[in-house]
Amino acid sequence: MRLAALAIGLATLSLGAVACSSNNASSGGDDAGVDTGAVVGCDSPQEQTYAANMQQAGASKVFTFVLVSSDPAPPADDNNTWVVQLLDVSGQPVTDATFTALATMPTMTHGTTPVTITSNGDGTYTFTPLYFFMAGLWQVAIKATSGPDTDTTSFYFCVAG
Repeated sequence: MRLAALAIGLATLSLGAVACSSNNASSGGDDAGVDTGAVVGCDSPQEQTYAANMQQAGASKVFTFVLVSSDPAPPADDNNTWVVQLLDVSGQPVTDATFTALATMPTMTHGTTPVTITSNGDGTYTFTPLYFFMAGLWQVAIKATSGPDTDTTSFYFCVAG
């Protein structure tokens, strides 16, 4: 009985290791001509195509989150730096916000290093490092608070290895 349980456990670990490996071959992805379709999770309908100044309303429609820039662009394997602008409901920059941000691979259920967020004083905030350590679909979940207002959003990008 123990031997069967051990065999099942080892098989599960083997499958997990295969699933976590990156694969650079794929089907015409959106990442600067890099083919990413076979990369872990990159066939998700959540995947977004990076463009400077892309914006989306927060889940509560309190704030609009603008991804002003990514370095490198589009987001890539290794350390990334993002500049994010936060706008209020009237479209004005929010200069006093506090943030949390978490980068995870939703299909793999693991995350990465903590993100430091620095105010640039003009309603933009620098997020660094966003460490995407392997190829696949990454989610950057952001929570912003200013005074009594809180809102959240997530950006999803396929990172090529």
